[in-house]
Amino acid sequence: EWNVAPKTKMAEPGRRSPLTINREEIASTYSSFFLESTVMAEYSQILQHRVPGVYVLPSESSPLIWYGLLCIHGGVYQGAIFKFTLLIPANYPDGGCPEFDFQAGVYHPLVDYGTGELDTKKEFQRWRRDINHIHHLLSYARKIFYSIDTMNAVNEDAAKLYKTDIEKYKEKVEESIEACRQATLNPDPSDPHSVKIGEWTMDVMKSARTHIFEPEFMQDSMGKNAQTCGLSWVKPGTYQPFSREDS
Repeated sequence: EWNVAPKTKMAEPGRRSPLTINREEIASTYSSFFLESTVMAEYSQILQHRVPGVYVLPSESSPLIWYGLLCIHGGVYQGAIFKFTLLIPANYPDGGCPEFDFQAGVYHPLVDYGTGELDTKKEFQRWRRDINHIHHLLSYARKIFYSIDTMNAVNEDAAKLYKTDIEKYKEKVEESIEACRQATLNPDPSDPHSVKIGEWTMDVMKSARTHIFEPEFMQDSMGKNAQTCGLSWVKPGTYQPFSREDS
């Protein structure tokens, strides 16, 4: 038997051996790539774990800034449309919970009325990188408008009013909803990805509806392998179900 020492590949002149590079140096050199990959993975998870009524889009200027829209379809805040901005820490996911800022003027016990900042400590006392994800934060932001929590409130006036005079609270909420709805029509001009909702234009909607129901469009949307025949209980020329007589 021969005792031969394993050969060690010599580093090229002027180039350090990978064995001499420590973890801190790797993190420092490639941190931006790790961060971008992590943020992209978070956005992919949002597409997989969709939160009803929540829409988000990363900023054009930075992947750490996301613009969003929250639509409430029930409860005291029914009909509300709130814009928000999500600020992700530069060392995410180790930098704690992202900052969630609604537009100013949202009347809620857990939202600062002046700044719009949501109290995330209520749900995420400590952000755990392997357990907590941004879609959890979006779900929490939605949940607070369906289940009102007044304990340890940020807006103490709103919490007190909710417990003592619910009708007055609803009036305040309606005022807030209307003001915030008007604000959605004014996007941030500095970023084209800022969320904007256009005013209802009947002429545009009528044109789109006409186009959708054109025979050529419907034929194309069905596809080559789609079923093109079958029973229908809708009378031709109408949209009322069960209007066609059985023959």
